[in-house]
Amino acid sequence: MNLWHISEDSFDPKTLTAKKLHSQESVYTIGNGYFGTRGTFEEGYRKATPATLLFGVFDDIPVGKEELANAPDWLLIKLFVNGERFRLDKGTILEYHRILDIYNGILTRYVHWESPNGVRLKITCERFASLADEHVAAIRYSVTAEEQPTTTGKAIKEDLDVVLRATLNTAVGNYDLMHWETVDQEQVNALLWLHTETRHSGVQLAQTMTFTTQSPGFQTEMMDSDIAPSIRLSGTLAPGATLTTEKMVVMYTSRDTENPLQAAIQHHQGMMNASGTTTQSLTYNSSLAQITTSHIYEVLLAKHKEAWKDYWEISDILIEGDEKAQLAVRYSIYQLRISASSHDSRYSIAAKGLTGFGYRGHIFHDTEIFMLPYFTYVHPSIARNLLLYRYHLLPAARAKARKNGYEGAQYPWESTLDGEETTPESIIHPESGELIPVLNGTLELHISSSIAYAVYQYWFVTGDDEFMQQYGAEILFSIATFWGSRAEYHPEHGDYEINNVIGPDEWHEHVNNNAFTNYMARWTIQTALDTLDWLHTTYPNKAAVLVQQLDLTSKRLDHWRDVVAHMRIPQDERTGLFEQFDGFFQLKPLDQSKYKGRTASYQGILGMHGVQEHQIIKQADVLMLLTLLNQNFDLQTKRVNWDYYYPITDHDYGSSLTPALHAILGCEVGQTETAYNLFMKGALVDLENLRGNTPEGIHDACCGAVWQASIFGFAGLRLTGDSHTTAPSWPDGWTRLAFTFFHKGKQFSIDLRR
Repeated sequence: MNLWHISEDSFDPKTLTAKKLHSQESVYTIGNGYFGTRGTFEEGYRKATPATLLFGVFDDIPVGKEELANAPDWLLIKLFVNGERFRLDKGTILEYHRILDIYNGILTRYVHWESPNGVRLKITCERFASLADEHVAAIRYSVTAEEQPTTTGKAIKEDLDVVLRATLNTAVGNYDLMHWETVDQEQVNALLWLHTETRHSGVQLAQTMTFTTQSPGFQTEMMDSDIAPSIRLSGTLAPGATLTTEKMVVMYTSRDTENPLQAAIQHHQGMMNASGTTTQSLTYNSSLAQITTSHIYEVLLAKHKEAWKDYWEISDILIEGDEKAQLAVRYSIYQLRISASSHDSRYSIAAKGLTGFGYRGHIFHDTEIFMLPYFTYVHPSIARNLLLYRYHLLPAARAKARKNGYEGAQYPWESTLDGEETTPESIIHPESGELIPVLNGTLELHISSSIAYAVYQYWFVTGDDEFMQQYGAEILFSIATFWGSRAEYHPEHGDYEINNVIGPDEWHEHVNNNAFTNYMARWTIQTALDTLDWLHTTYPNKAAVLVQQLDLTSKRLDHWRDVVAHMRIPQDERTGLFEQFDGFFQLKPLDQSKYKGRTASYQGILGMHGVQEHQIIKQADVLMLLTLLNQNFDLQTKRVNWDYYYPITDHDYGSSLTPALHAILGCEVGQTETAYNLFMKGALVDLENLRGNTPEGIHDACCGAVWQASIFGFAGLRLTGDSHTTAPSWPDGWTRLAFTFFHKGKQFSIDLRR
């Protein structure tokens, strides 16, 4: 077992389901943070869902405002031999292997295939999205004619007529919705280009392509088209001979530059020139096209591999004694990188990254709570950009608060580029098929605290004072102002309440005083007060500016302190047990033994209203509070709440976020075996499509939770001032756990051995 390879060794069209096909397309995604390309086949396949999603490139939709727009497909290479087209659902597959090398970011496929007429071929495809040059994608495609007799008894004695056609295909959409239309299409010598634009948002995309071979005897023809411009190679292939081609693509959008077409052409020409080959020397005509471009491909590949090598040197988690866990953890870390831009702070990481159409590319608190800790500890410059995304959207968050009658900044539950609420008002329930209202955009408020928490954690871990005084403090003060206005004073109880919300457990709506929401609101306000004191001491000029700009009067600050002192927190002072929200303990218990063998969530089984009547929850709620604010609670409090809430959480079909995050608390309370089982549910959620929804894309938040479970759970890493401690919890079989992180600019390498 190669601990860097995700692989499959068989492909049977007769038993392949659409769900399996689409799931594997998600799993075998390649990307570099600028774009992600699903693992569809170069030759195409019936009912496939090819997609290349570009970081922050949206187009309008009727419900949910906008979605990442599936760009023209750059993968297509169609092969014809003696007039027969190579397709996996035609002829006979004699051998098949596909490998995603996550160490090098390369997807390779080998197929030994016999055509319906008995021609045997060996086909090898290798593709990558350059991590060293984010605008570049490349494919090496090789075809070998077999010398042996075929199953028909006829030996191949004559050369084969071979045609390869490389295409940029605009006929792809987000399922049935098409987002791009062609502006223009042309060629510059050997370079074919396609210029498209999104239909509503007006984002322009330029894609340039070359398709070449060193093999003698092959002619090249440029085929113009507004829908599928192509480069056609044709010639003959002798038995035993191999034809190797290279397809290279460059992509720029109008988000990158005012003239993306010029930028793409110049970039592509620059690659050729750097290799000693100019596009002029690649001019195609009716003569044989014997072009030395293999060197260009090798240079690009070498730089790409070096970039991934540098990434893994600081990103890898080494687990010895559990190969399945080792591979799954690395896969999670791979996915986190290919969905995050290394430099663009105008957009963040979507729930499905750049791997599929699920959640339409919208940003949730999944980024701050589940993914951002990985970047904060390992790639702080990326974490900074992810938080700057939230800073840029403060005006929209303030507008949402005003619209709802509150002060400060109320962040949307779902957002894209402008920071407005993009949560759809209703959806078709994926399990029951009923049309249901979506209240998250109006009632699920804790995302604002999640952002405040992420800002503070980034500052605490990195010591980036410049970020806090320039950006972070304003975010914290604005969110604290919102909570100060959202909290309602209850004169009979003498406390402040936050009513009519949805907590992290989204199966219970219109609840009052959700423990997580109230506690995190109180924590946010107190953290804002502490940060203001720090700012007055360290950066008094900046403090004065923000005090005036945000109206941080003494009256407001006194109100904040009163809210902190008297916020209602539903917790039994004697036992430490939190009540998830007012009245939760009065709900009916659910006999889960009646539903053994189920393949749906309890919400899907009981219905939207039925689930709200029971003590059954979607994901960590109270337990997430105890995990995030770990230092605020003693071990006894953690244990009593674990004992109550762990058994009534739907770990299998609730939220994909819950298993790996539960693992952290499980380690703390001494439930290592349970923690490991939960951890693996999170780690394998997509590799084994455990929830049946991997076709929609990879669960990127789950990938982040897997990293956290490894580091904060099994390694037990905790930061203490300028130092750190570890307290390992060892699953059966694990003998070593090693990783790297940064704390206040200093790199630490931890190597734990059992």
